[in-house]
Amino acid sequence: MSTWIDDYYDDVDAMRLEPFVERHSDDAAVVFGNNPPAVGKEAIRAAIGGFWSMIAGLRHERRNLWFVNDGATAVLEVVTHYTTKGGAAVPVPCVSLLDRNADGKVTSLRVYIDLAPLFERIGAEQAASPEAVTA
Repeated sequence: MSTWIDDYYDDVDAMRLEPFVERHSDDAAVVFGNNPPAVGKEAIRAAIGGFWSMIAGLRHERRNLWFVNDGATAVLEVVTHYTTKGGAAVPVPCVSLLDRNADGKVTSLRVYIDLAPLFERIGAEQAASPEAVTA
């Protein structure tokens, strides 16, 4: 039996941007890593879509999941397995906190992650690519 968190992360792992965005309330706030908050669906679409455009894929390997506040809040510990456009696998530990309203929409997503290993690998791939060299 799946839970709302399973359905949510199915969209994330498949990088289905529009269904992902629609899972949020109109005034939802998403804070991803050390980026400023993306508030509202358009800002979430731009922030997450921009990030997803830099990678080839991702998959969340669940370690722990806790529901609090009668199931309205989820605390999720995972290892996020990123795949770069060059095909490298980069696993990164992560904890996310998600809050939902009475309508079942996510009102807040806070992702605590250090993406330095991923960006280091992306940068190395770009440096090694002939297309990365500019005149």
